Amino acid sequence: MDGQIKTAPRVLLVDDDPDVLIELQEGLGLLGIASLTASTAVDALDLVQRNDDLKVIVTDLQMPRIDGIELLRKLSVQRRKHPMAAIVITGHASLDRAVGALRLQAVDFLQKPLATEEVAHAITRAFALVEDAAAELEAQEPPESHGPRPPDLRAHYLRAHYLRALVAARADRDAIFQAGLFSDPAWEMMLDLAVAEASQRPISVTSLCIASGAPATTALRRIDDLEAAGLVTRTPDACDRRRIIVVLTDHGRGRMEAFVRRQADRFGITLD
Repeated sequence: MDGQIKTAPRVLLVDDDPDVLIELQEGLGLLGIASLTASTAVDALDLVQRNDDLKVIVTDLQMPRIDGIELLRKLSVQRRKHPMAAIVITGHASLDRAVGALRLQAVDFLQKPLATEEVAHAITRAFALVEDAAAELEAQEPPESHGPRPPDLRAHYLRAHYLRALVAARADRDAIFQAGLFSDPAWEMMLDLAVAEASQRPISVTSLCIASGAPATTALRRIDDLEAAGLVTRTPDACDRRRIIVVLTDHGRGRMEAFVRRQADRFGITLD
């Protein structure tokens, strides 16, 4: 079940598809990230119990018997004193599943098919969160404390992941209903801009048009409409003057913030 590793692994990969596990473990190994693998949630729980060095779990959501959400729930109890950062992956993105993962301190939500580099980047971020949380906890914990308090690993990335969950719901809508039936390019672009900003990732006019799912001419008109409404603005990329970056204005950011908070309240999620 476990691959041959030269260093103590800090990552656990969980998926009921053996091909995914092999490809991901080998790919991460080439990038210098050693990992253990488990094909069931039961095996994963056993490995976590026997390996205190594990800091990050990358788990599929759709698994037999015990799914990824239940696995994270069990781990949140089992690892109270030594919490793990969780990254969830799925081939069937849905809003309720993403919300369930976020509530259980998942720090990233990735959709299949996966690129190894994408997973490695998420793992690197998760390591940083674990280390930052541990350092902050050590600095704040009084000497007379009777044990560490589990840090909230969601704080830095919860907003971005909740927005990604909203975007994932769009894919579910198109899969269930006739594609394009409820399409609204302007709203799709506002969501993508909010995700980009929360992830500290610039988004160009071209990328935004592609993300909208509308023809380029239609998408460009909708960007003009958003700009006329004072919600977005365009500016040359400082690194490449040929590229135009689209960003939310203060007004647009405030409106999206109000929307996100209202939706999060409906699901009982605290974003701060």
